[in-house]
Amino acid sequence: MKKSLLVLFLALFAIQGMAQERTVTGTVIDADADAPLPGVSILVKGTNTGTITDIDGQYSISVPGSSATLVFSYLGYGQQERAVGNNSEINVSLAAEESALSEVVVTAFGLEREKKALTYTVQDVKTEELSQARELNVMNSLSGKVAGLSINRSGSGVGSPTRVILRGNRSITGNSQPLYIVDGVPAAGIENLNPDDIESINVLKGPNAAALYGSRANNGAIVVNTKRGREGGFQVNINTSYMFDTPILLTNFQNVYGQGSGGVYSRASEFSWGPRMDGSSVPFWSPDPNSGIENYPFSPQPNNVSDFYQTGHNFATTLTVSGGNEKNQTYFSYTFNDAAGVVPGNALGRHSVNLRLTNKLTDRLTLDSKINYIKQDIDNQLTQGENYSNPTRHILRLPRNIRTEDISNFEFVNEAGLLRQNYFNPGSNGGANPYWAANRNLRTNTLDRIIAFTSLNYELAEGLNVLARAALDRSTGDSEEKLWADSYIIAQGGRYSVGFSESMEINTDFLITYEKSLSDDWYFNVNAGGNARINRNSGLNSNTGPQLTIPNFFALSNTQQVLSTHNVGAPRNVNSLYGFGQLAWKNSIFLDITARNDWSSTLPRANWSFFYPSVGLNAVLSDLVAFPEWFTFAKVRGSFAEVGNDTNPYQLQRTASLAAGGLGGYLSLSTTLPNENLLPETTQSIEIGADMRFLDNRVGLDFTYYRTNSFNQLFTVALPVGSGASQFFTNGGNVQNTGVETVLTLTPVRKSDFNWDISMNFARNIPLVVEINDDRPSVEIGGDFLRRYRVEEGRPFGEVYSRGYLRDDQGRVIVGANGVPRTTPGFTVNVANYNPRWLGGIQNSFTYKNFRANFTIDFREGGSIASLTNAIIYADGVTEETLEGREGGLIFGENFMAHETAVLESGEPNNIPITAEQFWVNMGGRNAPIGEVFSYSATNIRMREAVIGYTIPSSKLGNLPIRSLGINFVARNLFFFLNEAGNIDPDVTVGTGAAAEGFDSFGPPTARSYGFNLNIGL
Repeated sequence: MKKSLLVLFLALFAIQGMAQERTVTGTVIDADADAPLPGVSILVKGTNTGTITDIDGQYSISVPGSSATLVFSYLGYGQQERAVGNNSEINVSLAAEESALSEVVVTAFGLEREKKALTYTVQDVKTEELSQARELNVMNSLSGKVAGLSINRSGSGVGSPTRVILRGNRSITGNSQPLYIVDGVPAAGIENLNPDDIESINVLKGPNAAALYGSRANNGAIVVNTKRGREGGFQVNINTSYMFDTPILLTNFQNVYGQGSGGVYSRASEFSWGPRMDGSSVPFWSPDPNSGIENYPFSPQPNNVSDFYQTGHNFATTLTVSGGNEKNQTYFSYTFNDAAGVVPGNALGRHSVNLRLTNKLTDRLTLDSKINYIKQDIDNQLTQGENYSNPTRHILRLPRNIRTEDISNFEFVNEAGLLRQNYFNPGSNGGANPYWAANRNLRTNTLDRIIAFTSLNYELAEGLNVLARAALDRSTGDSEEKLWADSYIIAQGGRYSVGFSESMEINTDFLITYEKSLSDDWYFNVNAGGNARINRNSGLNSNTGPQLTIPNFFALSNTQQVLSTHNVGAPRNVNSLYGFGQLAWKNSIFLDITARNDWSSTLPRANWSFFYPSVGLNAVLSDLVAFPEWFTFAKVRGSFAEVGNDTNPYQLQRTASLAAGGLGGYLSLSTTLPNENLLPETTQSIEIGADMRFLDNRVGLDFTYYRTNSFNQLFTVALPVGSGASQFFTNGGNVQNTGVETVLTLTPVRKSDFNWDISMNFARNIPLVVEINDDRPSVEIGGDFLRRYRVEEGRPFGEVYSRGYLRDDQGRVIVGANGVPRTTPGFTVNVANYNPRWLGGIQNSFTYKNFRANFTIDFREGGSIASLTNAIIYADGVTEETLEGREGGLIFGENFMAHETAVLESGEPNNIPITAEQFWVNMGGRNAPIGEVFSYSATNIRMREAVIGYTIPSSKLGNLPIRSLGINFVARNLFFFLNEAGNIDPDVTVGTGAAAEGFDSFGPPTARSYGFNLNIGL
């Protein structure tokens, strides 16, 4: 009986166990690539039961019951644990181990290093959002995500280039932007790379991180690693994005007063200082004799500016094919971009084809080759700033009574049968019909770029490898410009121009690496290599001059004299030898040493060889000292680096140029005398930092302090009259940047089905020009009607000077007898400096089951901007700010600009009333604006990026011929939380040169982008 009961009990227990045991299935994907991840290990926690994912990232495993926990792990990715509960399907996204202690990053020459072993600062950027919230220029996607990285886009419209600065400006007259590295090879830039091809982006900050890349890396390096094929069956992915751009007009226009001056209507006026717009009938403004309109209502047109702009778009589709076997892997992608800006006619088309082949030729020899071809066409690329063919310049100035239906009729044929511009002030020096500028001042630009490399890696012995590589980055460009006759001032008789340009960089290099563990405690690696860099470029431009023989027939032969210029470019050869190594003890203390010697063709032979070293020390304290359990990780680091730099070509001899004219042309000598004893520029940098993580990596803090000094800078010094030249080239100067950077990471919630991660970055940089030269304590970098951009000894880098109020010894504004403040005659008043007090960003990332969301907020505190836009449109009377005092009664320093104390020339308080027109016309305008009046704080906070997505579980795809499907709502540049510059976007500059910083001049409107992204795995 007892035996029977025991058998029955065991049978019931077995049946219960069988009832509890069940199968769990799911898919594991790479969170960054949004692609299935084969080979992931899945283990039932506390048991030996496990499995791995197949080629499609799918798995199936039997679990003993609802209390089981699955552990997902994969080399180089963060481990995840998921409670089974009542779920029969568990899908997981594994991210590269950003917070894990074994995280691997790509550093010099494309080598992978454990992040904990680095002796300098490197910050990586998640690449998933790059191909979702898509930007035509990849660099714009990094805004707010990297501590100390400042990004400004130029105002040339769709596909515009950017100015990128890491840890402040260093070079007085040279380049302060970082070096770009693609797959271990220097590249001309990454702005037109396909974001779908990017595997990782690592930002190496300052000379300490980038010493081995040579002179161009003294401003840091942005290292991009592109995708390659993976072992396994071939996979096909389609990624498509549809983004729409809507213009954000930040200027508030007044809609009370119309065309004219002094309160009197004038149909030829370009200003809005006329009478009130009351709907009364006034003479029509058009010179078109066939308009059929004699009079029209004098009424406000609140939308005449916004009507000009359109909804832009960026449609992009990428097809990728990836896969291979143990010996051969292939990655192929094709991307097509169709984009249009918010300014009509401004459009971009881009094709990108990328092929990468990795072949293991033998057990020891590996061949890696890639070719990326980019074809880009831009229609009507916008001219910038004060250029008269810039349509934004003209639309913002439009008088407030001009109707859209009238001004959009931008041309007519006159009695002589000639095509003429329809504008209320024909022949204006500064005005034009904005629709004429958009439709009859046309430019096309075509770019063909090839990025290619091939490398061989041979394993000579265990731990000993030799790499040989050759790389090419070549771009050719064609341009065409058509300016119709009657384009006031710039091409009264029409003009046609064509141009061709070519730039090329060839790098050939070798690298020998050896690594060995000497014992359980000691490890070292040593590397030696060399590089030969060749830079060549040239340009050719021809135009018809100021007059076409046959109006608007665009051909070079349609002129009496073709004007051509040929630029032979700036050839440069740099040869280098370098070595670097690391010694590690107990995988906890790391010593890095680097050395490099360059030979540059642009320096005199006596000084063309220059050597520079770096050294870094790093200690992982948490591996050496027993910390409390809540103190997960602690590392301290310090480094010193020196980086040399050469100069531009043609600084060693006096150059001559030829120009057309006369009987046989003209020959002119350069006004700059060469210096045969030029020295290489040198940057020295020290850096210390700490990386600490707490509560099982749920809290992380990375702190860095740095100081860089750039010596022997290259610039010109004036020569006395009669010397036969105006200046000579010399060395001098010391520009110092001191700063701190902090990256704080938090995981407030970490559960099996919900995760919340926060990443915050903060950077403060203090730029100081310690010294320039006894003969020249100030160097003027650039300027315009409004301001001068100067680098001055003893001052922060990039001071902006303009005209300002004339003040007495007590700082009070002196007012003239007409009641208008008196102003300084020259550019003597310091009005702006674009350098921020600090930069920052916050990223919030959420995952809930198959849902995910990411939000990026961008901060800029401090710095200032001088605005030529406002100087002109305020003088035109089109803004709300010009409404106060239209009828008079303004007393400067009392009821108007009350923050200033104003006195008459006698010293008595100002009591003379004026009108708004008197003040703004005298302070603004184009030719002599007062920059002190039109300078603004650049402080702003904006919602930079938002991505909200959902991945459909494979089990719900049924019999559809797809293996994965993800959809995302994406948006960029959504809105400002704060913008102290008012109607100016502090991000937009005129060009990308140093003098573009802190200058606003008729940039296109800021655009809000939104749309959706669809990713399909086949």
